[in-house]
Amino acid sequence: MKIICLLPILGFALTSLSVAAERSSRRPNIVIIVADDLGWGDVGYHGGDIATPNLDRLAKEGVRLENWHVCPLCSPTRADLMTGRYGIRTRLQEDGPPRGIWYGITRYEYTLAEMLTDAGYATGIFGKWHLGDTEGRFPTDQGFDEWYGIPRSSDRAFWPNSDLFVENVHPGAVFARVMSGKRGQKPKELEVYDRAKRTTIDREIT
Repeated sequence: MKIICLLPILGFALTSLSVAAERSSRRPNIVIIVADDLGWGDVGYHGGDIATPNLDRLAKEGVRLENWHVCPLCSPTRADLMTGRYGIRTRLQEDGPPRGIWYGITRYEYTLAEMLTDAGYATGIFGKWHLGDTEGRFPTDQGFDEWYGIPRSSDRAFWPNSDLFVENVHPGAVFARVMSGKRGQKPKELEVYDRAKRTTIDREIT
């Protein structure tokens, strides 16, 4: 069985998509890497000063699509990629004002993962999701067969180690946890995502 992946955590999200074995000779592998706050010149194949040999090789051997106008924030950009629609549209709700910028994808959107599932691929995402953190809006509710990663922003990794963090100050002010799930099952909360975990999670995933 061939594997196709997408990658985000720290600022990456690795999504894995695999095609059925009987179709493997006709279907390509797909690898999509999403990196938050990555500048145009931060990779070697664009002439950057940072050595990125693995990314350079992927760029050389793969297909480079370099005319995508992203948003200045991660969630709208991820929503663009997952739905093919402007990120602002994911904030709309019927008979009401736009939701907050961090709301993520609405449940009725037809996502890239759902499209690939319908085309015969098995799908998975490994890393940062940040497109919905409530029941019915996790990656495994939006077309992915499996998921391992964090549901929200990586900056929450600093909360458990901060003397400034105050518990119970707000319902949303809770420690982030690494999560894991499979399609049709409720995702499980695993260990707290703190600074120590942030330094190792990319290695665990890749």
